[in-house]
Amino acid sequence: MNRSFFAREWGAVTFVLTVLLGIVIVPIALVLGNKPPPPQALPTPTPTISASPSPAATAQPSPSPTAR
Repeated sequence: MNRSFFAREWGAVTFVLTVLLGIVIVPIALVLGNKPPPPQALPTPTPTISASPSPAATAQPSPSPTAR
C-alpha cells in the first residue's frame, strides 16, 4: 500500500478503521454496562427495650426535712 492509495481511498480506510475500532469497543461497553447492581444491605434489627421500669424511675416519697 502506497501513499497514493491512501490519498484516493482515505474515506474507505477511515471507515474500515472505525469498524475495527467498534468491534473492540462495543463488546467492552456492553460487558461493563450490564453488570448487575450490588446486593442491597439487609436492615439490621433494632434492639428491644424492656418494658419494666428501672428502680430510679419509680416515685418514692422523700422524707420531709422537718418531721413532727
